[in-house]
Amino acid sequence: MKFIINIFVFCWLLLMAQFASGTVGSSFTACPTEAFLIQGKGSNTYGVNLATGYYSILSDDMGTTNGFNGVGFNLHDNYIYGWSYAHGTVAKVGSDYQINPIAVTNISGKNFYVGDVAVNENAYYVYRRGTGLYRIALDPTDDGYYQMVLVAGSSAVKLYIYDMAFHPTNGFAYAVDSRGDMHKIDVSSGASTWISYVGVSGTFGAVYFDVNDNLYISRNQDGKIFRIDTNDSSPVAEEFAQGPSSSSNDGARCAIAPITSVSNTDIDFGDAPDSYGTTLDNNGARHDLTDPSLYMGALVDGESDSHVYPLSDDTAVGSDDEDGVSFTTGIELGLPAKVDVEASKPGYLNAWIDFDADGEFDGDEQIADDKLVGTGTNTVLYHVPASAASGATWARFRLSTDNDVGPTGGVGDGEVEDYAVTVSDPGTTTLYYPAQTSFVTLAYEDNWPNNGDFDMNDLVMYLRTAVIKAGNNIIRIKIEGQVIAVGAAYHSGFGIHVPGLTRAEVDEDNIIFTINNQLQSSSPLEEGMTEAVFIPTTDVFDHVSPGEAEACLYYRTQAGCGSDIQMEFSMTIPLVTAIPANQIPNTLFDPFMFASPGFYHGSSFSSPPGRSMEVHLKNMAPTSAADVSFFSSGDDASSVDDGLYYLNNSGMPWAIEIGAQWKHPREYISIIFAYPRFDDYITSDGEDYPDWYTADHENSSLLFVN
Repeated sequence: MKFIINIFVFCWLLLMAQFASGTVGSSFTACPTEAFLIQGKGSNTYGVNLATGYYSILSDDMGTTNGFNGVGFNLHDNYIYGWSYAHGTVAKVGSDYQINPIAVTNISGKNFYVGDVAVNENAYYVYRRGTGLYRIALDPTDDGYYQMVLVAGSSAVKLYIYDMAFHPTNGFAYAVDSRGDMHKIDVSSGASTWISYVGVSGTFGAVYFDVNDNLYISRNQDGKIFRIDTNDSSPVAEEFAQGPSSSSNDGARCAIAPITSVSNTDIDFGDAPDSYGTTLDNNGARHDLTDPSLYMGALVDGESDSHVYPLSDDTAVGSDDEDGVSFTTGIELGLPAKVDVEASKPGYLNAWIDFDADGEFDGDEQIADDKLVGTGTNTVLYHVPASAASGATWARFRLSTDNDVGPTGGVGDGEVEDYAVTVSDPGTTTLYYPAQTSFVTLAYEDNWPNNGDFDMNDLVMYLRTAVIKAGNNIIRIKIEGQVIAVGAAYHSGFGIHVPGLTRAEVDEDNIIFTINNQLQSSSPLEEGMTEAVFIPTTDVFDHVSPGEAEACLYYRTQAGCGSDIQMEFSMTIPLVTAIPANQIPNTLFDPFMFASPGFYHGSSFSSPPGRSMEVHLKNMAPTSAADVSFFSSGDDASSVDDGLYYLNNSGMPWAIEIGAQWKHPREYISIIFAYPRFDDYITSDGEDYPDWYTADHENSSLLFVN
C-alpha cells in the first residue's frame, strides 16, 4: 500500500512540475476597456466592445481542444484566469492567449464554469451547483497560494447561475440566474442575497462589470448584451448591445475600466436631445465603425460619445455625416409622406419620428421596421397620424446588418442619423367622396360599343376620393380603390381623369402610389396628355387570378373563384401650387375602363384598340387619348354635339356608379334580372327607384357571394 501511495505522489509531483515548467506569455499591458469572450470547446477568444457589441477574434487556438470557462481578468497582474477542462485545474492566459495550467493542490475533481477574479484581493473564485464555492489564492505571499479551499458547500450555495463578476469596489460578486433574478454573493461565506428580478431571462454565460458599477450580462442563445445599474434600488436590465451568440459562453473584463475609452472614436452616435437615448450613459443609439463599409449617404464619422443637441458631431468633428436621409414630402398631420434613404450597401433600416413630441421614440412611432434596403436610394412610405403634435420634433434613422434594432443601444456596424424635423398643420380640410370610411361601386360592361350581356361585372371597382384644401385652395388629391370583380374575357385597364386639372399642375415627383401597401416606382400619371389622367393599372389581370378550381374562368363572379380581394391601390397626388377649390369637382372625378394595349377586344375593332377604346360613366366625355370615331358604331348612341356619351338607344349605360359597396351579379346574369328595378331607374332617367341597388330590390340568388 505504501508503495502505491508513493507512486501516486510521484506522479502528482511530476504533473505539477510539468505545469510549472510551461512558458506563460506576457501580461496584458493595461486594464483594457474591451471585454474578453471565450466560446466553444476549442476556446476561441473574442474581443468585445460592450458599447456596441462589435467583436473580433483575438485567437482561434488557445492550445486546447476542450473548454476554458469561469474566466476572470486579474487586475493585480493583468492576466486572465479560468478553469481548463482539458487539465482539470486553474489556468493562466497572457497576451498570447495560450492556456497555461497551474499546479493547484486540493483539486475538487470537478470542472467549473462559473468563476471570476476578485477586485479587492488577488484570488480566483469558482462555483458549481452541487459542489460549492471555492477560493484559489493567486498571491504568492498568501498562505493558501495555489490551493483550492472550500468556502461554502453545496448545501449552503444553491444558485442556478452560469457566470459571476466582482463589483469594482464593494467586494461582492454578482450573478443573474436563468429566471432573471439577480443575486449578490458574499464570497467570504458563500451567503447570497436576492436583489431583484431584472426583467429578462436566459442563460447568461458571460457577466462583466464596469467602473461605474454597471453589470453587463450576455445571453448565450442570441448574443444580446444587457446593462444593469446595480446602484438602483430595484435594478432592471436594459438591452444595451448585440454581441455574438453561442451555446458555450464565458467572459472576463477589467472591472475598474470604463465601458469605452475617450480615445476610441470608432463609434458613431446620434445627436438628438438625450431624452431620446443619445449619450452612452443613457444607452444612446450607437454603431461601431471598426468596419465602416455600411452607412447612409456619402459619409460617416466617429466620436467617443455623443455631441448632444444643440451641439452636434458636425460642428465638433467638422464633418456633416447627416447626409443619407431626404424628406421628399412634408410631414403633415393626417397625411401620407415619404422619405428617401441612401444606403452604401444592403442592410436593415429602422426609423422613428417622435410624433407626439414627448422626447422619446415610442414603438408606435416607428416608420421603418427592419426594412431591407439595397445599395442606393430607397424610399420609405409612412403615414403621419392625425393626432400628432404639430411643431418641432426629432427623427432617428438606423442602418445595420443586424435586424430587430431599437431606437437606443449599440450594434456592431452601420450608422445612426438624427434629424430635427417639423410636423406641420397646414390648417387643411378634407372633402371625401362618398365618405372617409366608405366606397362607391363602379361596374363596367366591356363589350362597348355593342350591348353585350349587361351582367355589369366585367370590371367592378370600389373607389373613394378625397380633396385636401388649405383655406379655399386645393393642395392635394387622394384616390383609393379596390378591384372587386373581373368577369371579362377581354383584358382591360383602369384610369381616373380629374376634370379641370392639367398634367402640368401635378407635382409628379412626389406622388405616393401604392398597390397592396407596396410603394410603386412607376408614376401613375399618364404621359403625353394635357389633362391629368392617372392609371393604376393597364391590365387588371396583372393583379388578380380567378382561383385554382377547374371551373374558375373569372375573378369573383363565380362561386369559389378568387374570393379574396387581391388588389388595392392608393394615389396621393400633390399639386405644384394650390389651385382654387372650384377648379375641380369634389366628387368621383371621371373613372373609366379602357382596353389593355396589345390584346384583342372584340370584333368591333379591326385591330386591338388598346388605350384608344374607353368606357366612361354615362354622359362623361372621353379623354384626349380616346378614338372618338368609335362613337355611334355598334349599339352606341353617343352624340358629342348633345353632350351624350356611352349610352345606347334605350339610355342603358356601359358603366354605372352605385353609391355604396354593392353586390354584383354572378357571371352571365343580366343586371336587369339581378336587380329588376334597375330598368325602371334607367328609363325614368333616375327619377324612379333611386334605391334600385338595395337589398329590398335585389334577387339575392343571382348575386355573387364570397
